[in-house]
Amino acid sequence: MKFIIAAASLLLACPTATAFVPATSAPNAYVRQTTLAAEAASGPPYSGPSSKPILDSINTPADMDKLGLRDLKQLSNELRWEVIEAVSKTGGHLSSSLGVVELTVALHYVFDMPIDQIIWDVSHQCYPHKMLTGRRERFSTLRQLGGLSGFCKRSESNYDSFGAGHSSTSISAAQGMSIAKSMLNKRTNNCIAVIGDGAITGGMAYEAMNSAGYLKNRMIVVLNDNGQVSLPTGTPSAGGTVPASQLSAYTSNLLVSKPFQDFRDFAKSFNRLLPNNVQDVNKRFDEYARGIISGGTLFEELGFYYVGPIDGHDLDNMVPIMEKLRDSESNKPVLLHIKTNKGFGYPPAEAASDKMHGVGKFDVATGVQQKKVVSSPSFTSVFANSLIDAATEDRSIVGITAAMPGGTGMDIFGRRFPKRTFDVGIAEQHAVTMAAGMATEGLRPFVAIYSTFMQRAYDQVIHDVAVQNLPVRLIMDRAGLVGNDGPTHHGCYDLAYMGAIPNLTIMAPSDEIELRNMMMTCAAYDDGPTVLRYPRGSGYGAEK
Repeated sequence: MKFIIAAASLLLACPTATAFVPATSAPNAYVRQTTLAAEAASGPPYSGPSSKPILDSINTPADMDKLGLRDLKQLSNELRWEVIEAVSKTGGHLSSSLGVVELTVALHYVFDMPIDQIIWDVSHQCYPHKMLTGRRERFSTLRQLGGLSGFCKRSESNYDSFGAGHSSTSISAAQGMSIAKSMLNKRTNNCIAVIGDGAITGGMAYEAMNSAGYLKNRMIVVLNDNGQVSLPTGTPSAGGTVPASQLSAYTSNLLVSKPFQDFRDFAKSFNRLLPNNVQDVNKRFDEYARGIISGGTLFEELGFYYVGPIDGHDLDNMVPIMEKLRDSESNKPVLLHIKTNKGFGYPPAEAASDKMHGVGKFDVATGVQQKKVVSSPSFTSVFANSLIDAATEDRSIVGITAAMPGGTGMDIFGRRFPKRTFDVGIAEQHAVTMAAGMATEGLRPFVAIYSTFMQRAYDQVIHDVAVQNLPVRLIMDRAGLVGNDGPTHHGCYDLAYMGAIPNLTIMAPSDEIELRNMMMTCAAYDDGPTVLRYPRGSGYGAEK
């Protein structure tokens, strides 16, 4: 085992877009989108309602039972602006939460938490959920010591069905809950996994769907399709600037080839969840209702009943469809495909290239964020620019990221060398083994993955890289404590788990100069795999 470590960084880190319009859209969707466009066109200053009477009356989801659809729409508007105003004061994950406001309202209105289980994949979109489940008054403490977590956390509330922070776990958790409810003869069995088109690129999601379809477990998977696979989506890479997922391309084709499904269309095809003898009677009518080409082919082949696509901002159709699925006696798993817009309802977020995914404090009226003035470059940018320098001299150098080009600096490298940049989606295991394959043929791959996410590829580091002593360069950003994102994102385990693996040369720079030198060492070292770990944040202004 070889270690090259500078002590200073062992553990502590440094401190107007329009809504989606389908080929053929329901009239109410058109009116909603037209209204939004008109609001966006008016420009800043932006502001929400002066009072929030319906939201003020909601302490738990049970308080929503008395509301009608018109009230739910007003609640959604009040809730959206409550999220905007709260996050503007603390920072956090903004646009993902704004995109699921109507979905969150519909889920809590239709289902009975905490008896029913709603599992949010990654759960960075959980702010509306937390506000509806008794935690609204604590949002001033969001992502602070002793305050609200930025993710779902079982110890925080019995409405947080399953903790998260990493992706692609929700379907597996929902399946486990469904099996347990069935085996324990619990009165109701409604388990809903909400997963985005980014998180569903992770292999674990497919493993779970394969298992659920085979075992025929009663569950609902809500695929929240917003076209934002990577952070940010649109970074130049070998795949172009489209989302880094063929599944995203597939679901996008469904959205443009089919109109949004409304409740009447859904009701016509609902017999697919009925007993087989009823299905046979209604088969020809069902085929007519769904059309000659079934939009859910991939998911149906995995054993799911596919519903969609549905406008994820249209409560008039989401609520009755969810009620029908809730009341079905079928044990067949369901995939409900909804289309949403990340940052929906807040023009600065909709227009931003990153959709204002993760923000600091900002001015609600303009969307302008408060940026700290830093005099030295970030460790991430030092790595990226050093990699560009090395790649300029060596055409065998390539960069790999798992849906995090912005956070790892691969967006910088990608702008200079798009054909040598590979974004594989949220697929850390695949990224590491693909790099091992590249190394066998003479390429020099740099795999840039956050320290906390490299945990997901541990077996691949051992089995596919270290045991074969292949010269793969493992670049671990966010090493050490990362602050606001909390325990699911701390990179404080990598020295322990990497240090136990043979054949690795592990490097940890104490400043920018050492980072640059160690990066060049990685590029030149072909006698085995290397690991380069460095913290989040800006450097120390060390002179070259």
